[in-house]
Amino acid sequence: TLLSWLAFVISLGYGAVMGIIPYYMLYLVGELRELPETLGTIGGAGSYAVEYGTLISAFMLTRAFLARYFGSLSDRVGRRSLIISGSIMYVLLSLGYLLANSLNQLYFIRGLQGVASAMVWPVAEALLMDSTGSERRGRAMAVYMVATNLAFITGPALGVTAYKFGVLYLGIRDVERALKFPFLFLTLFSLLGLPAAFLLREPRVEARDGAPGPREGGGRGELEVDPSVRRSINAIYLMAAANGIAMGFSGPLMSLFVVQYIDADPAALAAITTISGLVGMLAAYPSGRLSDAVGRKAIVIVGGLTSRVMTALIPLARSVRDLTALATARSVAFNSFQPVMRALQADLVPESMRGRVFGTVQAAFNVGAVIGPILGGYLYRFCQGREIRVLGAVLPGISVSFWIGSAIGLAALAVFALFVEERRGK
Repeated sequence: TLLSWLAFVISLGYGAVMGIIPYYMLYLVGELRELPETLGTIGGAGSYAVEYGTLISAFMLTRAFLARYFGSLSDRVGRRSLIISGSIMYVLLSLGYLLANSLNQLYFIRGLQGVASAMVWPVAEALLMDSTGSERRGRAMAVYMVATNLAFITGPALGVTAYKFGVLYLGIRDVERALKFPFLFLTLFSLLGLPAAFLLREPRVEARDGAPGPREGGGRGELEVDPSVRRSINAIYLMAAANGIAMGFSGPLMSLFVVQYIDADPAALAAITTISGLVGMLAAYPSGRLSDAVGRKAIVIVGGLTSRVMTALIPLARSVRDLTALATARSVAFNSFQPVMRALQADLVPESMRGRVFGTVQAAFNVGAVIGPILGGYLYRFCQGREIRVLGAVLPGISVSFWIGSAIGLAALAVFALFVEERRGK
């Protein structure tokens, strides 16, 4: 579909940049003065965990505050216009990465990109659910997420390929120029998404007075929700916020873990994320289809539990191969329940308030994802250089960050299991 293509091309450009940003940040703060592949590992990378966490949080902060607003606005005025505006903003901001020459400028660009993201992602998911019957929502969301995840997964490899092309074939030896070269791909792929945004169509929904309107009741549908559904939605909001915090204690810091303890070559980080992501992506559609047939809640619980256990085991990795195996198992589990989770929340509420619910879920996650990377960054920096002995094994102190993230995720999963009910909507 057009929505899947739009998600793919924007995410591909975004992913291409994310494979380079950890290195570019280290360059901007003065830690990286040589091409990273010449260094083996970068032992001082952990000293900038807070700065890297803040870089992630800058994006999440603006998205957190605006995702619910734009989701609610789309319930009233329609989805298409917001998606187009956000896509145009993505293109304009992509040029900013080429112009950034300080960490503060990079923070600013990331913050504005969060605004564009808030205009596109929750609204696009709501539009997808509007256009799909309940019996096909799991599969439809799985296809959409496969497109998005494929782009995120292959994006870093594409960015690193561009970096290597610049260094090896164009002979770029200046660190700044070499690290900025892949940013051209963000601009290119953002531009490729614009035609799809303009070609989008959205279903018409009858307003309460009988006249055609963008969304029934101007987005006030929550007045008709019964208490059990309201409890489920509130539990999903809480789970989303907790998952955002948990992500911040492990997800963004994994890049620093690779650079500091595994291999500083950008190709190593790209290989780990690409291989694990591609294998994990294969689980999305089968699990979505299975959830349409047998139910959604059990799949969410099993997938969530497995992914958290794999997160806790990441600090045990001592090589690219070890970390790739753990990351792959985590990716399979994560991709098996994420589209199912979105289909479940769509089943719970009527179409007239899906934009608001999807936007609020995004906002709750993003609030957690603002807090998590900063707290995780402080903890990572505090624990680096220390050692922990567990059952005779000596582990790096930064393991604590991954363990806390895993524990928070498990607590969120318990909330889901206890308070979220499953029902099929229309």
